[in-house]
Amino acid sequence: MTDILSLIENSRKTKKESIASTVRMPEKLYTFIEELALELDLSKHEVMLKLLQQGADAAEQALKKVGESEPKFTTGFHILNTNKAHSDEDHDWMLTYRAAAAFYEPWKLNINRIKKDEVVFLYENGKGIVAYGRGTGKVQMRDHEGNDDECHYQVLDGFKILEHPLSAAAIKKVLGRNVVFLRVMSGMPDGQKVLEVLDSMPARS
Repeated sequence: MTDILSLIENSRKTKKESIASTVRMPEKLYTFIEELALELDLSKHEVMLKLLQQGADAAEQALKKVGESEPKFTTGFHILNTNKAHSDEDHDWMLTYRAAAAFYEPWKLNINRIKKDEVVFLYENGKGIVAYGRGTGKVQMRDHEGNDDECHYQVLDGFKILEHPLSAAAIKKVLGRNVVFLRVMSGMPDGQKVLEVLDSMPARS
């Protein structure tokens, strides 16, 4: 209960753009939300938004942990989430400096796995693959949010920013399988299929 209240209080202090959406739910769940809203003296909208946010945060962390526990095999292709859901600055930095980057342990150690000439696809949440390039195998470090060496990165060779992203739906269609995009970095054994599509797409000038 305390966590929900603190999240709601923080949301009131930070104004962000919202997207309108509708959702159908079981009557029992709707009744619970109504009662919770009355108990907390909040609107149903505020309660639903914070419950959704907590659930999404928990799911994201669970997926990241699953990704970190998977065997670290070399595939030659990697898909890296640019972290835009949490930081526009991190996303923009990668595109500006033509780099693949990750932050804090254990996630920053993903960058150490990228070998020379392996392909890294940069994936932006909600849009798709926005850029790609090849690893150099040379891991560099920099400060992040005032914390020493908490960013590991590799500058990518042959870096290409796409004029139009390759969407999640398009990626799944090309590969003919489901793909989880919320992990910091995942291997993509069949990434050659995606690379062939991207190489045929125009770059941003």
